[in-house]
Amino acid sequence: MNKRMNLRLDREGVLPGTNLLQTRTLNRRAVFDAVRRSGPITRTELAQTIGLTVQAISNIAAELEEAGLIRQQGKRAGQRGQPAVELSLNPSGGYTIGLSLAYQHVTGLLVDLTGAVVASETHSLKERAPATTADVLGDIASRLLVAGHVRREDIWGVGCSVPGTVENGTFWYDKVQEGDEWTKFPLTARLEELTGIKTFVENDATVAAIGERLYGIGRAVRSFFYLHFNLGIGGGLVLDGHHYRGAFGGAGEIGHLIVKPGGRLCACGSRGCLEQYVSFYAAAETICGPTRTPDEVSAEELVERLLDDDPRLTTWLREAAQYLRIAIRNIEAMFDPDTVVIGGGLPAELLERLIDATSPLLPAMIHRHANTLPRLMRAEHSSELPALGAAALPIAIALQPNVSGASTNAASLAGTDNPALVALGIDLSRR
Repeated sequence: MNKRMNLRLDREGVLPGTNLLQTRTLNRRAVFDAVRRSGPITRTELAQTIGLTVQAISNIAAELEEAGLIRQQGKRAGQRGQPAVELSLNPSGGYTIGLSLAYQHVTGLLVDLTGAVVASETHSLKERAPATTADVLGDIASRLLVAGHVRREDIWGVGCSVPGTVENGTFWYDKVQEGDEWTKFPLTARLEELTGIKTFVENDATVAAIGERLYGIGRAVRSFFYLHFNLGIGGGLVLDGHHYRGAFGGAGEIGHLIVKPGGRLCACGSRGCLEQYVSFYAAAETICGPTRTPDEVSAEELVERLLDDDPRLTTWLREAAQYLRIAIRNIEAMFDPDTVVIGGGLPAELLERLIDATSPLLPAMIHRHANTLPRLMRAEHSSELPALGAAALPIAIALQPNVSGASTNAASLAGTDNPALVALGIDLSRR
């Protein structure tokens, strides 16, 4: 396969394949990823997409089917000659658990290989001490396995989404939301101890972007920036089909982009940061009054005030839209994404109003040529992310082996010797 074909395949978003014998494992992963993205798909279509022969595809597909990763779904109708057999992911070929730690609640999902939710739990979070919170997350993971009737050895891994920075498995919490007690908390190691399953912990905005990459807009878009609402606002970056976390896990921290020099004081020490104007906290601050703090305002109350056309929220929308336009133009200038995706924990009604208020965007610096996508899009799985993104985290790391941030605990954890992962040549114990 020549260099031109390699370049074409990389841009189409699949792992490039090769006919060299010593790269058979890479070819298995290329076929698996192509079926994941485009299935149901025929062997001939796979050969055209990846650049291998139909015979090579047939051999690899047989190996993946034997490992339980893919299955024959049916036959392609409406074509001349013998109907071609279609291949798709086998939902029971593997499972992952996604845990989401938000500022008011924790959520857990057990999903199959296709991203379908098998079991779920959501709980309000009253006690926020690190050890207690970790215990709650570990208990949720255990109950999800029971509820979903899934064996521990069939789990590829646990992904956990947190509103803070993660470096080498250590949690550095955003002080806007918590105190110093969370700083340097070894959440990854603690969850592995509680669950007995390989665990990956990552910033919530990056995790949301990963979920959108695997199960949402990322199936058709190669590069996008994800604007993620929690109590504040963060960002996740997907470039050329791979998420980018930066040298220390802080890539995409758009909430601390200064949009108004000399503006409101931020907990980071600067003034005029974006999240002081565009965030759940900023919206809640307009209606909380002198007797409450913004984090005591519920999402339901925000929606109720919005539907009543509360003038304070109307004023907030107008101001937030002004600064969001500036942020989007800066994102486009720095990263030149296909689109900017917006989602997360902001109530759907308020998110729609904010998107409408932000239109029209400031003129783009870069001509978009044939790109027909809107410059700003709502996430496809906004209500489920980042828990769904957390569940996607072990798969994303399996398919992108250069990602750092996992712990280096012993390889005896469940998920490290899963037969499906062995077939793909993936050793999570080394990540």
